[in-house]
Amino acid sequence: MDAQEARDDLEQARLAYATSVHPPLPGWAPPACGLLLGAAVAIVGLAPASIWWRLAAIAAAVLLALGARGMMQAIRRKQGVRGVQGPARKAQAALATSALAIVVIALTAPAEIRWLYAAMGVAVAAIVWTNLRKKVRT
Repeated sequence: MDAQEARDDLEQARLAYATSVHPPLPGWAPPACGLLLGAAVAIVGLAPASIWWRLAAIAAAVLLALGARGMMQAIRRKQGVRGVQGPARKAQAALATSALAIVVIALTAPAEIRWLYAAMGVAVAAIVWTNLRKKVRT
């Protein structure tokens, strides 16, 4: 085996690993996931002052976020990828920590800064959409 053949084999192994960790997505997945997560963040902050309505809004936001995660897991399952390994696992842990922080802060958000959650929802939707668009199969 010469050096070029070894480099080609190594590149093929890297590509196989990258595909198993972040499989290619269908074109509809990035906008759907971005909109679900953006709506979840916006709903959390725009909840009314009543604690029961706020808890209901947080529950709805959690369901939207879980729906986005479930959609991505269903896509991975259809592609034959089981479980979450490597960098994808670290990314999901970071996302879960961020989501928990948003929920905790939203519980006590005063009415004056609720518009900030709407802006954050738009930003989250754009960021998720853009980042996932890079993984769309061509």
